[in-house]
Amino acid sequence: MNKPTMESKEAALDVSVEDRLCVVKFNRPHKKNAFRAKEYRALMATLDRAAGNPDVTVVAVTGEGDYFTSGNDFMENLQNMGVFFRNHQSSAEGTEVGEKKSSSSVNLFRDFISALINFPKPLVAVLNGPAVGMGVTMLPLFDVVYASDKATFHTPFVQLGLVAEGCSSYIFPRLMGMGKAAEVLLFGKKLTAEEASDRGLVTEVLPHSNLHQIWPRIREYAKLPLKTLLTVKEMMRAKDRETLIKVNKMEMEYLKKAARSEEALTGIMNMFAKKSKL
Repeated sequence: MNKPTMESKEAALDVSVEDRLCVVKFNRPHKKNAFRAKEYRALMATLDRAAGNPDVTVVAVTGEGDYFTSGNDFMENLQNMGVFFRNHQSSAEGTEVGEKKSSSSVNLFRDFISALINFPKPLVAVLNGPAVGMGVTMLPLFDVVYASDKATFHTPFVQLGLVAEGCSSYIFPRLMGMGKAAEVLLFGKKLTAEEASDRGLVTEVLPHSNLHQIWPRIREYAKLPLKTLLTVKEMMRAKDRETLIKVNKMEMEYLKKAARSEEALTGIMNMFAKKSKL
């Protein structure tokens, strides 16, 4: 088994390759596997290497600890998203700095979603626990999603003064129907694993105590002929790729505006206030 790269260690991302299967584990359990900029960059680099590695057939992504991922690490990303600059730096220079930082952060996320859209090999997600935010919205960009029955799925974007991303504004209504997608993206309805399966986000739900039993199956997938897998995935995904790239760009433009809004500042501050009371 390959040792994790220094890049992935620094980014709290464990990567190993064995028997043609690349396993990527989010390894920041003390922060519920929340993503910082370095995790996004490391995961994109890992996908790029896996795409070009003839010894990798399938990439499977999972989490360490209780959570799959709680989404963005807002504590680190607050200033990068620019939400403080609008109200706390009144100078033109402060506003310009805030806009540049916000654009840089959002552009990084845009590139991450693009990497998932364009990844040519089979992508499998194994949810060991709850997913929040981008941990939910990115799931339809995977080819197969397995989930523990302890997993939950929550997209509290509007509560935070933010907007849907990960192409979810386009994909979720197609998967669920407009009304059920609105419950999730507009009103932040938290889904159980069974509800997520019923709505098309999850391929199969397994008892948490038996989740480990999915790995032998995934390892069997990795033994399948690579060229044929690439061809069939391209046949399945090609017709939507251009649309998804356009949707990703559109969502990111809305996110740049939302991230610097009064509602985002209030929403994120309220989130931290609630956490401090726990």
